[in-house]
Amino acid sequence: MRIELQQAAIGRGLGASVPALDLIVDGPVPVVVAVQTDERPMLVSMLLAGRVRCDTGRVLVDGTEDADRLRRRTALVDTPIVAEPGAGIALSTIVAEEFSFAGLPTSGRAVRRFLADHGLADFAPLPVRALPPADRIRLFSELAVLRAGVDGIIVTSPERHGGAPAEWFGHLVDLADRGVTVAIVTDYATAKILIGLGARDGATPETPPDQEPAETETDPEPLLAPTDPPESDLS
Repeated sequence: MRIELQQAAIGRGLGASVPALDLIVDGPVPVVVAVQTDERPMLVSMLLAGRVRCDTGRVLVDGTEDADRLRRRTALVDTPIVAEPGAGIALSTIVAEEFSFAGLPTSGRAVRRFLADHGLADFAPLPVRALPPADRIRLFSELAVLRAGVDGIIVTSPERHGGAPAEWFGHLVDLADRGVTVAIVTDYATAKILIGLGARDGATPETPPDQEPAETETDPEPLLAPTDPPESDLS
C-alpha cells in the first residue's frame, strides 16, 4: 500500500494545526514522519490513516482519493487520545478488546495463549503501564494487524514511552518485511536515529529505479583534437 499526502493541511495559514505536507509512505522499510508540537503527531497520524479529512491538499491511497478504503486498510497504533490504551487497564483486557475488533475469540484462554506466544504471559494481569516500551510497541503493532484487511499501521510518538529506538525498531522492520506498510510519526530527534537505523524519510521523494543517479564518470576524452579554425572564419 502506498499512502501519499500532497500539500495536505489541517487549518490554514500561520494558525494551521498541520501545515501543508508532502509525504509518501510505502514499503519495504518503515517510513519515518518527523513532526513537532504536542498535537501534530496525532493529527498527522489521523491524516495518514484516513481518520480525518484535510482542509486543503489531498490524501491518496495507491494513487486514488478513497478515505473509506484508507480507513479499512490502516490501523492507528498507540496514538494519543484516539487509540491509546488506558494506562491502568489490565493488559489481558486490552488484548481481549483488540480480539473483538479482529473478530477473534475473546476468552481468557485465547488471550493467555496469545500473550504466552509473545513472551508476555506474566504481564497479563498487570496494567498496561507495566509493559516495557519495546514490548508495548511490538504487542500493539501485532494486535493491530490481526484485523481483517489491515495492511498498514501508523505508530504514533513511540518515543514518549522511553527506551532506545533500536530496541523497538527491529520489530517494525519485521512487520514491513511481512508486507505491512509501516509509518512512524515521531519527533525530529527520534526520526534522525531511525533513519540512521534504516528507516526511510517520508518527506524525501523516492527516486524511481529508472532514474537512479548514474555513477560518477570522468570527463570523456575528446574524439577529435581541437583544430585551428579555417582562415575564412577569422576574417
